[in-house]
Amino acid sequence: MSEILAPCGGADSLTAAVNAGADAVYLGEELFSARKNAANFSYESLCEAVKLCHYSGVKVYVTLNTLVFDKEIPQLIKAVENCAKAQTDGFIIQDLGVAAIARRMVPDMPLHASTQMTINSLAGAIAAKKLGFSRIVLGRELSFEQIKQITEGCDIETEIFVHGALCVCVSGQCYMSAMLGGRSGNRGLCAQPCRLNFSVDNRSNVLSLKDLSIIEHLPELEKAGVTSFKIEGRMKRPEYVAGTVSACRTALAGGKPDLETLKCVFSRSGFTEGYYTDNFKNMQGVRTKEDVVAAPKALAAMKQLYHKPYKRFIADIEVVIRSGMPVKIKMSACGLSCTVTGVEPQKAVNRELTEDYVCSQLSKLGGTVYDTGKVIANVEGGLSVSAAELNNLRRRALCGLSEKILAQNSHNFKLNRLEPAPAEADKRIRTELRCEVASAEQLRQVLGEDEYAYIYAPMELLDESTPDKFRIIAVPPLFLADCEEKVKSRMKFLKRSGFIHAAAHTLSHVELIKSVGMTPHGTFRLNITNSYALDEYKKLGLADATLSIELLMSDAQKLCAGSSLKTGIVGYGRMPLMITRRCPISNGKPCGKAKNPACPHSITDRQGNKLLCLCLENATEIYNPDVMYLSDRQKDINSFDFVLLKFTDETDTDAVLQMYLNDIKPDGKLTRGLYYRGVI
Repeated sequence: MSEILAPCGGADSLTAAVNAGADAVYLGEELFSARKNAANFSYESLCEAVKLCHYSGVKVYVTLNTLVFDKEIPQLIKAVENCAKAQTDGFIIQDLGVAAIARRMVPDMPLHASTQMTINSLAGAIAAKKLGFSRIVLGRELSFEQIKQITEGCDIETEIFVHGALCVCVSGQCYMSAMLGGRSGNRGLCAQPCRLNFSVDNRSNVLSLKDLSIIEHLPELEKAGVTSFKIEGRMKRPEYVAGTVSACRTALAGGKPDLETLKCVFSRSGFTEGYYTDNFKNMQGVRTKEDVVAAPKALAAMKQLYHKPYKRFIADIEVVIRSGMPVKIKMSACGLSCTVTGVEPQKAVNRELTEDYVCSQLSKLGGTVYDTGKVIANVEGGLSVSAAELNNLRRRALCGLSEKILAQNSHNFKLNRLEPAPAEADKRIRTELRCEVASAEQLRQVLGEDEYAYIYAPMELLDESTPDKFRIIAVPPLFLADCEEKVKSRMKFLKRSGFIHAAAHTLSHVELIKSVGMTPHGTFRLNITNSYALDEYKKLGLADATLSIELLMSDAQKLCAGSSLKTGIVGYGRMPLMITRRCPISNGKPCGKAKNPACPHSITDRQGNKLLCLCLENATEIYNPDVMYLSDRQKDINSFDFVLLKFTDETDTDAVLQMYLNDIKPDGKLTRGLYYRGVI
């Protein structure tokens, strides 16, 4: 049976999840959780939580799923050590550097690839498996057919979100909170700016989506082979956790879950199945007054779902009561058993023991995780044992059996000591300029510029007639779930045509590019923020890597200086805020026409700023209204192996190039991105 995985932001939610019947929980330790504003767990409370769960056969996965900076590595090492000592059941990880550290320190700890790793295709699943992950958490933007295809095609567990808040951005690719407010979603502090009122024409809140709920589809997903059904909500109340777990239990048992009550507990204008059913209409939603008013009554009803333990185990009981022998009780469950003995029975004076009475007394397992199975009583006539003695023996047998179940579910991980790795020796840097284009006209312009060592260009713009193939890096679409085979076929064509370089946005792309014999170049979307991650991508065969756009300039410079892998930054352009599967302008699927004259190509924020939106083939990219320039920061950008100028809607690329060649500061409004203000 598939696993029901519940969120736990604190101790109360943990109790609610376990008592409502969750098979596993996920929770955060204090520093490296993607929900830093949840209560989360100290080492001491984590040990208590794991013990509580393991008594009930419930697994505990810890979310070490944020991007980590080099200066935080010592704290990360301590967190991994604490989680291993607490005997948790697995780590959920976004950062390949974190995965490398966890693998070295606790080789036997299961690793789950977080949804933030943007694994949305079979190639990504295969890559994760090769890296030692035992499970992948698929993005919430996948349809049933896409989920099924990946699950059936890979030899790795799959986990999907089945209920809760729905991000409008493709998982792991949102920079809006970081760019607009310095709070990084990739580091657990998303301020949810997408819930603010962005508008287009007469439509408001165009980025805010309803909450996801596909609980009614759990039977078909279980049949498709999905391992784990994940509930979003580590910031939610215990009642929400219990109600959602209970609804999942009902659905898996073939019943009809009470979605109306769940809607009252928490929703944003109700629920949507849009991505799952591949119908992107009617997905918008906000938290309304009606939603808020409906919650208190629904929450009160949910308390009844977790006021006592969930009956997880069937306990078989055998008792032998014979004269001249101590009373003996054997209790069995989960392939384990515990036998206890008590006092010798006395001769009955008023009323003798009967088998029915003994069976009834020993079957009283209320308030425990056990339900009564077979009860066999071998009772000699004419004897007496007090009810208090029978109750005491039952409690002792249950306690002993529970200790054995705890031991069975606990681990003794081998823990290796790991010291932070010293940086590699400084290297000689000769900074090169690169550019990325978005249109055929831009490609035509930059091909005439010898100053660019490499030119990144959308793969659909390239063919046999394209010149300078040796310095072109073909850029595939980010989202591969609905086009992976098409992209692979296109790459093979480009390889035959003389192209040898391709851009890798995710693990999926790295695997795909290598499978066709091309050379992968890592883009900023790999979210590389530490030296361990750089080293992992070097081992994977990347020729070079563009660092995360969420790094401070000083931290990025140290990474470049200390790595033998060729390393660069994005040094110009409209910074992407998010990439979405659903177009906020059309309120449906992207049209794929970036130059559609009928499209306004922008949404408007509350201050009246226009955010450029470009529709790609199967996604829409939303950009920061201010353009980032570093043309007058030559000392800083010359600390990198390369600097990328990223063009979107520019009509004169040469004007930008000249500014960078001649150290010219632009006039008017601009941004420096996050390089000098950083993120938290």
